[in-house]
Amino acid sequence: LAARLDLSRAAARRYLMTLTALGYMATDGKAFWLTPKVMQLGHSYVASSRLPRTVMPVLQKLTDALGEGTNLAVLQDANAVYISRVAAPKLLSTLIEPGTRLPAHTSAAGRVLLSRLAEAALDRWLVQHPLTAYTPHTITDKTSFKKLLAKVREQGYSVTEGQFESGLRGIAVPLIDSNDQTVGTIGVSMAISSMTASAATKRCVPALKAAAEQLRGQL
Repeated sequence: LAARLDLSRAAARRYLMTLTALGYMATDGKAFWLTPKVMQLGHSYVASSRLPRTVMPVLQKLTDALGEGTNLAVLQDANAVYISRVAAPKLLSTLIEPGTRLPAHTSAAGRVLLSRLAEAALDRWLVQHPLTAYTPHTITDKTSFKKLLAKVREQGYSVTEGQFESGLRGIAVPLIDSNDQTVGTIGVSMAISSMTASAATKRCVPALKAAAEQLRGQL
């Protein structure tokens, strides 16, 4: 931990002991581990942040209408971070939950968010974050990836299939506030086997875009 945080061993241990005293960690004298209390931190963010509170009712309506799990995501460093989700009423569902982090280049949400960056900012992001392959379908060539992002920005949505995990499809559109700033994405996650990509796009993209436009005036 000291090496990961660039701290001295003594400083790292003091932080661990403080977190243990506060109830966020436990120890047997040698190892340390998180306690369930740490989950309060994530719930506090969701409860206090205006973005998830504003978007959640719209996600619920989308899930009711489409029968698929919907989500809200933002960009953080190399990842698309999913901060809200409404699960579909299905026995089998995708594993995206609040707090899930997916490499941005592999997810529909991440690609939409990257496509909205200025060219200089995107170039810096590509230098800092290698396009790691997670499946045989993951795009790892920077030139091809930039061309793909240009198409995503032009069409206003992204569809991914099997980029991070085989069998998983994601569809996302940008969430833009009243000042024309991109604040996140709303999207749908589903199994590829549920329907064809063209059918999923035709069914979900208009509903997602309509929901994003509805939210625009509230953000």
